[in-house]
Amino acid sequence: MTVQEEQGVAFITLYARILNELAKNPRMAQEALARRLNVTMRTVQRHLTDLEGDGYIHVQRDRKPFTYEIAWERPLPHFQQLQVKTFRPDMVDAIAKMEGVADIVESVTG
Repeated sequence: MTVQEEQGVAFITLYARILNELAKNPRMAQEALARRLNVTMRTVQRHLTDLEGDGYIHVQRDRKPFTYEIAWERPLPHFQQLQVKTFRPDMVDAIAKMEGVADIVESVTG
């Protein structure tokens, strides 16, 4: 059984996890990224190649560790289909009572 199988269901893809780590540290070495995400370095390399090939990142290779620039203007497929909903109506009410978030809750639950 692989590490990923042991972790169970993952709702956030490895691509998203890599982008998240690169957003925090654009000069993270591939080896450090692999350790942080608990995957092999080859897996990280393959995903970085895919992200670069699809235009989600640009890589500056002038020195190591490379610098990764995220293409924030690039649209994420299926992102418009994602909706965050709560399974507990009492939590929606509790959040709605918090100062400054009533309009947000209304727009989500509306």
